[in-house]
Amino acid sequence: MKTRKATAFWTTLLTLIILFVVSALKEQLASVGQIIVIMVVGNAATYIGGQVADSWQKSKYYRAELDTNAGGANPTQGQVG
Repeated sequence: MKTRKATAFWTTLLTLIILFVVSALKEQLASVGQIIVIMVVGNAATYIGGQVADSWQKSKYYRAELDTNAGGANPTQGQVG
């Protein structure tokens, strides 16, 4: 799940930067530059918000009894693997 969110973030960021550069080269930056900067900030805020929501969801449904290491020992019961 993290890979998909990260891929979407970086793809969107790269696209917005390309739009910004193309707008600057065509001297249209005055009309769309501010909007593109706002979109970059919105992209970052959405990504960070998604990470926070994902972490909250994981912590909300966390069950310690399901934690096991590779050896199958349950560290919550004092066994070391």
